[in-house]
Amino acid sequence: MRETKFSVNAVVLIAIIFSAISFFFTIRLTRISDPTAINDFHPIEGTDRLAVRYSTMDPNGIYQGDQVTGVLKLKGTYGFDWGAAVEGNYIYINEYANSELGIMTSNLVRVDMTTFEKKIVARDTILRGRCASGELVCLRGYLMPSSFPDTNSLAKLYSITSEHLVADGESALVTFIDPVSGEIVYSVRDSNALSDDFESRYLSSTLEEVKK
Repeated sequence: MRETKFSVNAVVLIAIIFSAISFFFTIRLTRISDPTAINDFHPIEGTDRLAVRYSTMDPNGIYQGDQVTGVLKLKGTYGFDWGAAVEGNYIYINEYANSELGIMTSNLVRVDMTTFEKKIVARDTILRGRCASGELVCLRGYLMPSSFPDTNSLAKLYSITSEHLVADGESALVTFIDPVSGEIVYSVRDSNALSDDFESRYLSSTLEEVKK
């Protein structure tokens, strides 16, 4: 009698476990297939399996591992592709956030790939890539297009908070940073910083050529 009762309980327990597993995967697949759900995973070139994740299911941030089993190492909203650059044991990367006025901002930060400690290198700055001689090329005092700096009065108000910001939607301080030291080595104000020939003028040139 006891053996029969034990067998029934075991069957019920197994049924409960399988129902829970089925429910979990059903919910998970529903969320993944939801057209409003986001789960983008962008590997960072030059790193050991690090990637930037944008997701409505998991925290945004820098993950280590693959898309399925990756582990969150640093929470936040970060750039990738030209918005990230690896130098030695560090990643220079754009970190995006919303200000108290609802303005989208970008700070350039340096992340230690061993400890994942983060240091702000330059505020209101967006990394655009490297120039031909290896320095990081950034736009400093740059307001994101999503803030509509030309017409948004709040963007103009926010620009007052930084000595580098110019809320005209085009002007920026093109800044060159030594990736080894993290120090700014050269800056030039460009009233057409967002023009289509930015790459040919800055990224395809060496720092010395830009200075000339």
